[in-house]
Amino acid sequence: MKKLLLSASVVLLATGAFAQNTMTGSDARFGIKAGVNLARFHASGTDGSKSFNDNAKDNVGFNVTAFADFGVGNNFFIQPGVSLQNKGNKFESTTTSTALGSTVTTTSSIKTNLMAIEVPVNAVFRIPTGDAGAVQISAGPYIGFNISGKDKGETTTTTVNNSNNTSATVTSSNDRDLSFGSASDKNYGSTDFGANFGLAYRTNSGFLVGANYGLGLSNLIPKDSRGNSDAKLTNRVLGFTVGYSF
Repeated sequence: MKKLLLSASVVLLATGAFAQNTMTGSDARFGIKAGVNLARFHASGTDGSKSFNDNAKDNVGFNVTAFADFGVGNNFFIQPGVSLQNKGNKFESTTTSTALGSTVTTTSSIKTNLMAIEVPVNAVFRIPTGDAGAVQISAGPYIGFNISGKDKGETTTTTVNNSNNTSATVTSSNDRDLSFGSASDKNYGSTDFGANFGLAYRTNSGFLVGANYGLGLSNLIPKDSRGNSDAKLTNRVLGFTVGYSF
């Protein structure tokens, strides 16, 4: 993984050096941005996909991206980058039952955190807004590499004795580290490919604020676990960022 990061950094810097030699002034910029992700999985190809998608909730994570803007035309840029993305999914459910004069309420949750390194390459079109700055509309592909992850499960059971109105609560947790690869004993695939769509505003002083939607296209289910099934699990990520470029 260190070799991968080093290679991505070398490519980014080499591209920047080339752009600096063939462009002038503000035609080449570098920057960093960070923010919050609202991520969830999207299921398709099985009878239970609709129920899965209806019950999935946003997993709140973060994103950090180093990027470069290289001018290739009037108000048109190519923007490669290297990004750390916190993705995943969350499920919550509550059930209540009554038996032998007691009411039992069970609340369960499972949160999946996936950490991925992504290499996006976006095309960016700028719409100047006078001396203040410019609106930026972007789109492009990304490739991601899942590097770590964890499932965090928690179950809380509250029992209320209806005759004397006393209660007792028991909480249990079950965490596990996730593994990645194509083998059937892995939890998720190791790579992810998809498309980014973004909208941002950058001031002429360099500050920017924006939103990005990541549409995963790769199947996260390990290849050896799929068999003849059409089941597919993909990433969906809505991100909000602030940053600075110079």
